Amino acid sequence: MVRLDLRRRRPGFTLIELLVVIAIIALLIALLLPAVQKVRAAADRMVCANNLKQIGIALHNYANDHGKFPVGGITEGACCGTRSYTTWTIELLPYLEMDNLFKQYAQRPVFNEDAPNAIFRQISVKSYICPADMDTRGSLSIDRPASGPGRNLPYGRGSYRAVSGKSGFTGRVFWDTCEPGLINRLPAPYTGRLPMEWRGLLHSTGGHLRFRECAAMRTAQETFAAIRDGTSNTIVVGEYHNTDVPRRRTFWAYTYTSYNQSSISDQSRALGPSYLKCAFLPGPGGDNPCKRGFGSMHPNGMNFVFGDGHVGFIRYDIDINMLQAMATIGGDETLILSD
Repeated sequence: MVRLDLRRRRPGFTLIELLVVIAIIALLIALLLPAVQKVRAAADRMVCANNLKQIGIALHNYANDHGKFPVGGITEGACCGTRSYTTWTIELLPYLEMDNLFKQYAQRPVFNEDAPNAIFRQISVKSYICPADMDTRGSLSIDRPASGPGRNLPYGRGSYRAVSGKSGFTGRVFWDTCEPGLINRLPAPYTGRLPMEWRGLLHSTGGHLRFRECAAMRTAQETFAAIRDGTSNTIVVGEYHNTDVPRRRTFWAYTYTSYNQSSISDQSRALGPSYLKCAFLPGPGGDNPCKRGFGSMHPNGMNFVFGDGHVGFIRYDIDINMLQAMATIGGDETLILSD
């Protein structure tokens, strides 16, 4: 008698079939990954633009309440070790729904670098961080700046810098600081007296009264009436992030010189996300214009908020003379910009 085995054998995959399936999955991932990265980059750029939009609204609300815009920064002394007081990012906190944080800030005569402000200056402020930037979350959001009185103190990183104005004079004279010893050694016409029409909306002020050469930096806070170039033609705050020198990145509450404000120089090398690339390229002033650069992790350019509150994307290959004109409030330049 013949017995039949009625149990059916389960079908299975051969090794070749498995390899084919794995290859197809890998191919799909390779095809989809750039698209996913592109979508993520677009989303990050949108968040960055929205942050700047909120900053623009906050600036207008501040000006409506106070009759003038916030100061870019207050440093009552010359470069390079003078401690500082408030800055534009601190003054805008109540207008970004962070009044409780603002109340923790110890005002003058306490300096930003003093112990009462230790916790305050380390806080990470979401409105001042672009998600496209590297190392901006958790413990990585805090670092020690590379120079100045806060170089050994922890500060919270940021992504946005005020446009303090137009700079020049051999790449060593800016709207955020004054170096009278150096200025006195410069040949004519580099006297250090920056033309008043070169100032930006959020320049530093409040000090340097001992130095005749730094007279331009005594200017008070600006008003809407001071923007002779037109609010839609004037850039006010833009992005700065670099990928290779973390201690030269933006620190939102560090008033000292260039860490949360930048002047637009006449050197295109200062535009972009690489500090070292800028520093290695030849140009007047060594790496000083690089310290005051603008750049982002977005492809080909960075976002700025203008005086009228709109946000625009500016490419790195923009004519540097046009960008300098956009950085001033009193140059009487009329620009026609295309999107």
